[in-house]
Amino acid sequence: MNVSRIAILGIALVAGAAAFFLMMGNSSENPAVQIVERTKEETVRVLVATRDIQRGERLALEDTNWLAWPKKAIQPSFITDTNAEQREELTEAVARSLIVAGEPLVNAKVVKAGQSGLMAAIIAPGQRAVTMRVTPETASGGFILPGDRVDIFNTDDDRTQVLFEEVRVLAVNTIYSENTETPYIDGSNVTLELSPDDAEAFTSARASGSMSVVLRSIFKPEGDAVVKNRRSSNVNIIRYGSS
Repeated sequence: MNVSRIAILGIALVAGAAAFFLMMGNSSENPAVQIVERTKEETVRVLVATRDIQRGERLALEDTNWLAWPKKAIQPSFITDTNAEQREELTEAVARSLIVAGEPLVNAKVVKAGQSGLMAAIIAPGQRAVTMRVTPETASGGFILPGDRVDIFNTDDDRTQVLFEEVRVLAVNTIYSENTETPYIDGSNVTLELSPDDAEAFTSARASGSMSVVLRSIFKPEGDAVVKNRRSSNVNIIRYGSS
């Protein structure tokens, strides 16, 4: 290696060392360390359902629990732990409508003990509840459950009249829970939801003949029109082969 190359290499080494020490000196005088701190989101404990609660079911203590909820997403109707006693107050309350697991509980969806009766709470606004006695022969073998839709027939002498169609069943006996796992209810009374005018016609027809309820399918045929008027015309009943 000749002298010129050695000199160039020496100059490069000296320059590199000088740059290194200069950089270290600047970093010690002006530290550039940036500390990032995560912002913790403020939460409030909200009372939520721990399971799906069907309309008409009674709530137990284990059906609810407190859950941290973002404060910015809190709605005025939510039940918060500012009054922790509200959880105990909901024990034995009844659901007005379906409450899904994880859904915040609101007072509008439950009927508390001492408030208006459950049936008055779950009837649609403006509707009425009427009850009729049935047997397995007049109630589709007992397979009618709360929440089903039925047609109501009235038989007087030798004629059958279809009084109403697609009537909602509110309760069978005193059972009003829409439990899809229940195969049937051996009931002797069926409570139905009707408009005031329909309830009046129902009461009059019940006094003049025998009543039957016929279960409808939950599915509609394609092209089937929605029935707006539940009143229907008389239909002849066939007995012993003659109409």
